[in-house]
Amino acid sequence: MNGLRDLLISPHLSTSFDPTETQTVLLGASAAFGPNNSGPNSQTQIYGVDAYWKWKSATASQGFPFVSMQTEALVRNYSAAQRAGDGDTKLLLPKQDIKDNGVYAQLLWGFKPLMVAGLRGDFVSGDAVLNTDQHADRYRVSPNLTWYPSEFSKLRAQYNFDHRAGIGNDHSFWIQFEFMIGAHSAHKF
Repeated sequence: MNGLRDLLISPHLSTSFDPTETQTVLLGASAAFGPNNSGPNSQTQIYGVDAYWKWKSATASQGFPFVSMQTEALVRNYSAAQRAGDGDTKLLLPKQDIKDNGVYAQLLWGFKPLMVAGLRGDFVSGDAVLNTDQHADRYRVSPNLTWYPSEFSKLRAQYNFDHRAGIGNDHSFWIQFEFMIGAHSAHKF
C-alpha cells in the first residue's frame, strides 16, 4: 500500500423529512475517490446527488394509492495515466482525463392495490474512446407495469426504447420476477 492514495473513499450524506402528513422527501449526495488501474498515480472521482418524493393518500389501503418520483445524477472524472501499448509496439497511449455524466428520473403511480405503473428516463454522455472527441450520448425511455402478488415478490413487464448517437435505436421487452426470502426491515414510506 502506498498510503492514502490507494484507498477508495466513498462518503454519502442523506436526509429525509415529511413536508405534510401524506408526503415524504429524501435528499442525498455521494462521492467516491480512489485509484484506477490505468497506471501509477491515476485517480477517479465520482460525484452524485439524488432525490426521492412520495405522496400516499391519507386513506391508503395496503399503501395504495401513491405517486412517487425519484432522480439521480452522476459525474465521473477518470484520469487515465500515460502507458505503453500492448505487445512489441513502442506506442505510448497519452495521459488523458475522461469525463462522463448521467441522469435518470422515474415516476411511479400506485393506481390500485398491488398494481404500479411507471415511466423511467435515462440519459448518459461522455468520452467514449481515448484520444478522440467522440461522445457516447445515449438516452432510454422505459414504461413499465408491476404487480405485487405478495409483500415479498413482484412481477414487472417493461419496454425499453434506446437511442444511441451514431448507432441508432433499439427496442427491447423485459419480464422481471423478484422475490425475497427471510426477514426484512420495515420503512415508513
